[in-house]
Amino acid sequence: MDIVKGSEDMKRRLEKPIAVFFLLTFLILGSCFFACAEENSDSNDEIIDRLYHDAGADELIYHIPEGSRNFLEKIKFDDFRPEGSDKITPDSFFGGIIYVIKENITEPLRVLFCITGIVLLSAMFETLKTSSLSGSLNSTLSVVSALCMAAVIMPPMLSLIETLTQTIVNSSDFMMIYIPVITVLIMTSGQPVSGTMYYGVMIYISNAILQIASKIIIPLLKCIISMSVVTSVSEKVSLGGPVNLFKKTIKWILTFCMSLFVAFMTMKSIVSVSEDSLSNKAVKFAISNFVPLVGGALSDAYQTVVSCVSVLKSGVGVAAMFAVFAIFLPAVLKCMMWQFVISAGVSVSDIFGIGKASSLLSSLGAVISTISAMLLCTMVIYIISTAIIIIVGG
Repeated sequence: MDIVKGSEDMKRRLEKPIAVFFLLTFLILGSCFFACAEENSDSNDEIIDRLYHDAGADELIYHIPEGSRNFLEKIKFDDFRPEGSDKITPDSFFGGIIYVIKENITEPLRVLFCITGIVLLSAMFETLKTSSLSGSLNSTLSVVSALCMAAVIMPPMLSLIETLTQTIVNSSDFMMIYIPVITVLIMTSGQPVSGTMYYGVMIYISNAILQIASKIIIPLLKCIISMSVVTSVSEKVSLGGPVNLFKKTIKWILTFCMSLFVAFMTMKSIVSVSEDSLSNKAVKFAISNFVPLVGGALSDAYQTVVSCVSVLKSGVGVAAMFAVFAIFLPAVLKCMMWQFVISAGVSVSDIFGIGKASSLLSSLGAVISTISAMLLCTMVIYIISTAIIIIVGG
């Protein structure tokens, strides 16, 4: 029932881009006809600028989250025009990355100092095992140190999962706005089959990623965190095996799904482009041979407009890839910083022989690794899908 409902919803969403495509095609051909009749056609820049506003590309920048927009401002990216990405330089790009790191590095460093302090205190109390009080303090100190470690590291872990959720939601919301815009441009550039294919596939993929992340991945991550804490406190329970199995399974599934998606998208794009090329030639032939008097001029004008739309489509697509990268960048950098903190904590725990703390941190490291894999796979799917439709479509 949900699949049927989703299919009907997808068809309703597809009606708008198709209608807009035919409307824009009619208006473009009409404007080209009158422009040829009056021998006063617009320049290519004016055509691109008008299509940029008519397709709604000028509104895309306002649907990017504020934190991501700050990064885009740092790298001198301010709109989705074809020339918008020309301002980006290596210095501004890496400067923007450093800015994001500075904004998020304070809490990981604070937690790292706390973890180190807990490990040192635990190591100091471990020396009491040689005294007469070792029997009564042994289990108590182990539980207390594990609980202290969990109290320090649990809030950041839950915050990181919340960051994953919010990033997936933000990227999905942006794609829901971007997909109809780029679909209109793809269709108007003489590729109605490719536009329809891209719209249907990407709408489905965006919804699927959001549902899988919110209803499957995130609840499982929270369960893994809870099991890790239980393992660190209890002497008789060891859940390291299931945690590692979960981590490896998720990574293999994500890798397989991403590879399958890229292969499917590439093959569908190649077939769609061939069909679009045939239909585009048929349109130009019909205009040139069946329109009296001005057929040849109108065919040339049509080709000019299609070329302008292709330039705009490529520019908006590249800008969208930068926008998607900016949406995922803060979350990915957070995961990298927390992964460093966890790895450093494991190293310190192993040096002083605090096994419980090392086990807890290792399990949480697996959680962060899974979050990173989810973020990177989603980002790559969105970026590669746009790159494929631009490169293959021309």
